[in-house]
Amino acid sequence: MAYFGGRIELLMSKKYLALILLSALFLVNSCGKKDSPPAPTPTPVPGCATGTAPANGSFVTTTSITLNWSSVATASSYDLYLGTTAVPTTLIASSVTGTSYAYTIPATPNATYYWYALPKNAGGSATGCTGTVQSFTYIVIQAPTALNYYVVGYMPSYRVIADIPDQKFKMTNVVVYAFYGVNSSGGLTAPATGSSLAAVAAKSKANGAKILLGINDGSGDGKTNFKAMAATPAGRNNFIKAIMAVVRANTLDGVDMDWEFPTTSDGTDVTFTELMKELSDSLHRDARYYLSCAVTAGKYAGGIRDAIKTELFPYVDFFNIMAYDDFSTSTPYRHHSDYALAQTCLNYWLTTRGMPAVKAVLGVPAYGRPSGMTQSGTIKTYKDILAAGGNPQYDSAVVSTTTYPSYTVYYNGQYTVKRKAKLAKDIAGGVMFWEKGQDAMDNNSLLKAACDTVGRAY
Repeated sequence: MAYFGGRIELLMSKKYLALILLSALFLVNSCGKKDSPPAPTPTPVPGCATGTAPANGSFVTTTSITLNWSSVATASSYDLYLGTTAVPTTLIASSVTGTSYAYTIPATPNATYYWYALPKNAGGSATGCTGTVQSFTYIVIQAPTALNYYVVGYMPSYRVIADIPDQKFKMTNVVVYAFYGVNSSGGLTAPATGSSLAAVAAKSKANGAKILLGINDGSGDGKTNFKAMAATPAGRNNFIKAIMAVVRANTLDGVDMDWEFPTTSDGTDVTFTELMKELSDSLHRDARYYLSCAVTAGKYAGGIRDAIKTELFPYVDFFNIMAYDDFSTSTPYRHHSDYALAQTCLNYWLTTRGMPAVKAVLGVPAYGRPSGMTQSGTIKTYKDILAAGGNPQYDSAVVSTTTYPSYTVYYNGQYTVKRKAKLAKDIAGGVMFWEKGQDAMDNNSLLKAACDTVGRAY
């Protein structure tokens, strides 16, 4: 038994020794072995970017553009696609690290370009980003060729067109149909009665004259409507669309804006400027249409005069300077539109304000006003003044009406009109007459006097 007992004890000792050795070996191996790092998490693909400039659907007027887009936090760079198809496939730049890129587009008028920025990083490029494609259209904004010397004649709708001979239309190279207005919805309203735009346009074209759509703010609700329309981008946009529809439908040559008057006192100077700039952009695409603007005489300082911003000069093709109506109800013997006023007005707009001479058109009245008395019922047309005994070479005449048995009316005769036409020829861009139906229809015509002075055939 002792033998077997010793043997068992020896076997047990060897067993424990083996276990101890195995444990030690395991501990040694465990301490010497390094854990493997976990598998890296894939970099998430970035989301899509949004274009910020040029504004989607906008117009650009230069071939040098800068594309801008929003930053995507997980993007390391961006690929840019641009082309003339709705989903562009042309890569114009790759791995752009910023969020803007300068690019030159082809000088193709009215071409619409589509583009988008595709974010990417180590995980790959964003997906589904063709839904962020934006567009812009390249347009040419350029005024039509200026006329050598403007002879502008307003043609009010209330005049009977048959009463105005063709020769009167030949004497003017620009006819302004007066007037369309603004309705309560901010849309364009045609005169309710009188000679139609279509008839005046046809007669103008037949006699070699440009025909412009005249737009006036009228009085009362008209002024309120005009102001409200111009106050918002949406209102101006809708109004300009209505204008362009009439211009195209009647194959006109442009638009004359006669807002009397925007002013700095109520902010309409700002909204008027915006309206004219936006209208200029629409009319001057591809140098197709003229834009003119009637402005105050400029003699008197104030909010009305200052509402015509110098920044507007490049956008308008010519300005009809209303150098008349400088009357007084209390001071007698005062001419409302003498030669001195013409000099004062042109000096202000040309010298003080820096209006380009070719764009300054001097307004001439074909009517007379008294001074030192009420103006109600006393304003007379030039042809009526002559019919009442006035001399076509003088500037004043004594006339009478039932209400006013005898009073002096001040007007422009042929001599003064010739002097004004010569002044405008020397230092400005032409003359404008308000209006055709007030002029004499024979050799005493004021339009004839102006044309003869500057050598304009008719």
